[in-house]
Amino acid sequence: MMVKLRNMAVALLLTAVGAYGCSEEVPFTDNPSCKAEFSTDTLSFDTVFTAIGSATDCFKIYNRHESGIRMDVSLVGGNDSPFRINVDGQSGIVISDVVILPEDSAYCFVSVSIDPHDADNPVLVMDSIRFARKDGSAQYVRLMAYGQDVIILRNEKIVSNTLLTSSRPYLIYDTLFVDKNAVLGIEAGTRMYFHDRAMVRVAGKILASGTCDNMIVMRGDRLDNLLQDVPYDLLAGRWGGILIDSCSFGNQFVGCDIHGGTWGIKTDTASIVREKLLVNSSIIHNVSEDCLQLNYCRSRIYNSQITNSGGHCVSLLGGDNSFQFCTIADFYPWTEKLSAVDIRNKADSAVVPIVNAGFRNCIITGSAADEVTGLVVDSISGQRPEDVSNYSFSHSLIHTLDTLNRHFHDNVWDKEDNPVYGAGNFRHISSGDYRYDFHLDSLSLARFNAVSSDAFRYDLDGVERPDSLADAGCYQYVGK
Repeated sequence: MMVKLRNMAVALLLTAVGAYGCSEEVPFTDNPSCKAEFSTDTLSFDTVFTAIGSATDCFKIYNRHESGIRMDVSLVGGNDSPFRINVDGQSGIVISDVVILPEDSAYCFVSVSIDPHDADNPVLVMDSIRFARKDGSAQYVRLMAYGQDVIILRNEKIVSNTLLTSSRPYLIYDTLFVDKNAVLGIEAGTRMYFHDRAMVRVAGKILASGTCDNMIVMRGDRLDNLLQDVPYDLLAGRWGGILIDSCSFGNQFVGCDIHGGTWGIKTDTASIVREKLLVNSSIIHNVSEDCLQLNYCRSRIYNSQITNSGGHCVSLLGGDNSFQFCTIADFYPWTEKLSAVDIRNKADSAVVPIVNAGFRNCIITGSAADEVTGLVVDSISGQRPEDVSNYSFSHSLIHTLDTLNRHFHDNVWDKEDNPVYGAGNFRHISSGDYRYDFHLDSLSLARFNAVSSDAFRYDLDGVERPDSLADAGCYQYVGK
């Protein structure tokens, strides 16, 4: 019985399709008042890298009438147009006799490819799609896109001192490698776009010198949207990250916005005699592994936002590391949550001394049960306890279960019975729209909890901190 019903349903469906599938049986109108409708009157593309092209965008054509509509669809710019169209499976500059059945719709797909124009600033290109009826009437949808010339680096090896300037963006494929004897400088305002799995590997040195109002941006190269309101730029894992080799020292990332990678910055095991890494007034955000992975090295991380990781926001293995006025918060929406901060002085059976791991005037919170975890051995035979576990958390807002730890002092605990808690400390934290604004809410207990310092007079936005009772984290509270 079930088979017979299924066969009958298929037969009825085919009959219905056949009835509307033969255009001779569909009434068509030449009435110019029976117009098509469009889901948009202007299709605007995000900036397109010249000579690279773009992902395809689309809009819908609706026939809301009781009669069918026939149209010829064409690009007004003809063969010279940078745009290409596809309607109902047909591609071309001109697509003739497009049929839209009564109370039906069709998609019009549009792509754009812009030739290089040897200009530093984006250049606007425009065209229109003409929908011409047999009665001579026509309707139009405008097309707009900005073309940006880029400097393409493929498996580039920096072997001498080099400066990347902000005049044009860089599009990086494979690995950008800084050789052992080279220094790569990066000018304020420089934009670096990384293709899938592209990365930076440093054996020499990087000196990235951005400012709070002209940051250096390192991100993935997808400029289009995954969904209508979700740009690819909001997703993690769009490129590799920055890897600093054991032989590399003196790296500086000031005024940088590093986001959307597999990891942020990670260091190979090195030495604590020389400073390996300075991160100051920077953002490392939304990566699928660790934001900062520091393996037995000397680093200084100041005035920075280190947020949303599929691993840990900060992962420390031994070393000498200092954090001041940092917002370390993990509300990563894609995987099971690990802690925001993980500190270890033991790798397998080897002891890796924590000479210093200091967190002062920071925020450490997130959506995990405990945001400070790790494996720290307080005393090991033959070594002084302070050599292997010298860490401290002070004058910070911290979400942790280990509130009696002797290494914690003068902190405020981020807990559920506070007026605000976790995500409530911040202006906007939402896994619904994937937007995260880590500026402080007016009720956050991070406010008035930090010890002011002339060395950190200004926050990540350039806002001046008060002489006393500053706010913990990288952002001083200001009203909306």
